[in-house]
Amino acid sequence: FELDLARQLNLNQARVFITHDAYSPDPRTFLDRLRHLAGACEERDIGLMVTIMYPRDMVADRSRWPEVRGFASDLVQTLSDHPALAFWDVSNEPDWGGGRLSPEQVQMRMDHARYMADLFHELDTATPVTIGATFVPGMEAMADAMDVLSFHDYSPTRAEIRANIARAKE
Repeated sequence: FELDLARQLNLNQARVFITHDAYSPDPRTFLDRLRHLAGACEERDIGLMVTIMYPRDMVADRSRWPEVRGFASDLVQTLSDHPALAFWDVSNEPDWGGGRLSPEQVQMRMDHARYMADLFHELDTATPVTIGATFVPGMEAMADAMDVLSFHDYSPTRAEIRANIARAKE
């Protein structure tokens, strides 16, 4: 229903958040549903950006990062050759601390995002990888790890948004 509404609005991309926690209890069902979503997008000529979320405690512990390899591999095996897949967004806003994370914790999140970008580049050499940064400086700091630069602007005025877009384009 929502994808039909999207087409009526002439939208051409869908960004879906998926979590390791949703995958873990029943990977087969999870991957079947993801494949179904990709097919529904394809039927409507809507590209699919898969945004991947990880348990916070896993991101905060560098020794646990390899645990997600099976998850990433399953995602790639399920979708990498699907016509609807447009991008892997391997981390959402790792540069955002929200005033509750220390600079070291934010850096760990950014390091994890780079790790995931490297992993997806290894597993899928064809599909572009992005990291959805919160701010232009975060995007710049991680630019060499991604194929498509992206950031999410929450600025309060159009003028600030325009200035951030101009900086990002530079």
